[in-house]
Amino acid sequence: MMNLWTKSSSLKVILVSFIVMFNVLVPMDAVPVSVPRSADETWRFKHSSSVFEHWIYEKSISKPSSWSKWYANPNSWADLSGSSCGGNQQSPIDIQPRSSVTKAFPKLAFHNYGNIDRMILMNNGHTAVYILPAKLPENRVPYITGGGLNGSYAFVQFHLHWGGDSTKGSEHLIKSKSYPAELHLVHYNTKYGSFADATMHSDGLAVLGIFLQVGSSDNEFLQPLVDQLGEVIADHNETTLTDLVSFKDLLPRQTSSFYRYNGSLTTPNCQQIVIWTVFDTPVEISERQLAKYRLLREFGGEHLVNNFRPSQRENDRLVFYRSPSRCEISKSLPIMSSSFAAQFLAFIGC
Repeated sequence: MMNLWTKSSSLKVILVSFIVMFNVLVPMDAVPVSVPRSADETWRFKHSSSVFEHWIYEKSISKPSSWSKWYANPNSWADLSGSSCGGNQQSPIDIQPRSSVTKAFPKLAFHNYGNIDRMILMNNGHTAVYILPAKLPENRVPYITGGGLNGSYAFVQFHLHWGGDSTKGSEHLIKSKSYPAELHLVHYNTKYGSFADATMHSDGLAVLGIFLQVGSSDNEFLQPLVDQLGEVIADHNETTLTDLVSFKDLLPRQTSSFYRYNGSLTTPNCQQIVIWTVFDTPVEISERQLAKYRLLREFGGEHLVNNFRPSQRENDRLVFYRSPSRCEISKSLPIMSSSFAAQFLAFIGC
């Protein structure tokens, strides 16, 4: 098992590093400096604020009266101080399958993608963020390898983007088609030792994008994410989930086919530090479950909806596509008998 968290030689190094990152990424008026934070509070803040998607702007920038108004004028993001939002490798994009380049990436491998207990749910004013419990043992932290990624990427949080209705909501598009919502699982490159250090590099983050489409019934595996949304209606409310979250069941049925490109965070300051993996197999969610997310409110008091950035120019970037092999497709078929499945796979040479 690789070491997911850097072991600093002294407490002093840890404190100094944290203070430097805190002052760079968070405005000084965002948190009263006179109020000390407990270890859990510091950890939770680090995993739910501007360190992730730079949702808290620099001190010189006035906050919008509501995020819905901010999302209504995303072109203005490029004018923010220190912003990369006008760069040439921005996300999301409108993926055009016919212009993508097929590449034989190895399969993605998901480690520790089992059940996680007592995850933290926070309404941070513009999305619902799900964070690992602070005391989760190091050897149980989920991480991913393979799939063309250089090294291992440790999980940090996941969040969603959704629309005011089911005609829109996803950030990425496929052939200009939008899905009602998109789930993002955020991981950082462990070779840099910490999430904060990883955000300084072009290969620092790996984000898995999963489309959510409307199904006829509730998705039982998403229900633990939905059940307690009523406890975080207001901006910066948070709660601890009482039910287990099964990471593997958040993934699409088929993870062997996906699009891959280099891009950015989709909120200011839009740093171009993300290796995107966008699965082309959607996961189902019911209208009833989506409605729970639409009841959340942002810091301006309005309903938290349409929290997605429009698609950005692809420019000269290549978008790769990993196509599943014959054996991978066969293994994903719903064959009832395991013995018959083994015989069938042997018959086709798998």
